[in-house]
Amino acid sequence: MDNNIVKKRLLVLGGTKSTYDLVKVANEMGVITAVTDDDPSHETRRIARENYLVSTANILALQELIREKKFDGVFCGPSEFNIRNLIKVCEATGLPCYTDMNMWNNCANKDVFKQFCTEFGVDCPRGFPVDEFSSDKELSCLDYPVIVKPVDRCSSIGIAVCEDKSSIRKACHEAMEASNCKRIIVEKYIENQGELFGVRYFLKDGEAYPYLMIDTYVADPIQRISLISAVTLAPSKHAQYYMENMDSKVRKMLKAMGLQNGTVFIQALPYKGKIYFHEMGYRLSGGLIFKMIEPLMGINDMKMMIRYALGGEMITEEEIKRLDMNFSGKCGAQLMISLSAGKISKIIGLDEALQMSGVCDFIQYYNVGDIVEDSYIGTLQQLFGRFTLVGDSKEHLKILIDKIQNGISVLDDHGKEMANMKFDMTRAR
Repeated sequence: MDNNIVKKRLLVLGGTKSTYDLVKVANEMGVITAVTDDDPSHETRRIARENYLVSTANILALQELIREKKFDGVFCGPSEFNIRNLIKVCEATGLPCYTDMNMWNNCANKDVFKQFCTEFGVDCPRGFPVDEFSSDKELSCLDYPVIVKPVDRCSSIGIAVCEDKSSIRKACHEAMEASNCKRIIVEKYIENQGELFGVRYFLKDGEAYPYLMIDTYVADPIQRISLISAVTLAPSKHAQYYMENMDSKVRKMLKAMGLQNGTVFIQALPYKGKIYFHEMGYRLSGGLIFKMIEPLMGINDMKMMIRYALGGEMITEEEIKRLDMNFSGKCGAQLMISLSAGKISKIIGLDEALQMSGVCDFIQYYNVGDIVEDSYIGTLQQLFGRFTLVGDSKEHLKILIDKIQNGISVLDDHGKEMANMKFDMTRAR
């Protein structure tokens, strides 16, 4: 426990599930937590010491609340909407914030990020300057398949893969509708059997420290309806290539982007011996990656970000010494259970799965009686839950993943299986 922040007062923007673990961890650190938003039903309110009904978009009211209640810091979860509000509130009150609007836009806007990658010699998928209003000739000349996405959204929202001209106008229109700034990006879709590479850095006073490299496999690389993660394994099999060929370029790029403190993750596509960057995030992970790295390395990025929000150090020298991307020979994994649309009537095998050796954590997003809407398919809202696993080898974790998947059943109100997108572990070679 960091004695310098014990009993300090932290205002958390948003009371949805995305901030539940943030408030829980802050409570464990001895912080006095408060949650605010305009929905009294949000579940995170139940575990916070205080809660308020002030909208996270009402910056003036938040300023007054911070002054009146004497908060020492303000923070939020991975919500990009609330991160923008966080920046505005911190600028208005002078409270610490790990980012500002310029830094944030450099990372959150896929177009801007790609420009930085090009400047620093970091490979990216080929882009095409087209949209729904482009001519038939322009759309016919694209190198299909292509992926269409908003430049400013996350969680797979507004993303579609197009095999030919017949579907691209609709995909461009839907991506534009999903975009807050009304801009989209169209890129060559790299067909690599649905494999992704991710790297994470800590930032302290402008210096970047890599701490995690992972391999992720999407749930549905064939039909491409669900381009969400199914399994993540660490450390990455691409680690040596990345450190030898890309790490120094990326550190220089992060410095040029003006990033000072916090944590960033970059998502990429390995293909034919290279790694192609396609987007990054400058925020906490929605997947709560600290639940994997804490048992493997003894560090916790969420605790660091909370500490920084309350005026403390982003990462200490002692924590830097603990960074070990090989985890002293151990391995970590996350398993995401996807659901088809329907109303959940029965959950079988979950209690048994939670008792299995190697299961560190499970986040459950749906319970009996909840409904998975058709519109959720293809987004993170389709996930039933997320397991975090730690073991002595990747082979051990692969066996464990198969046991969990084969033991869990989620039935709809017609008795039909909803957890029907089981991951084939032979894909994780």
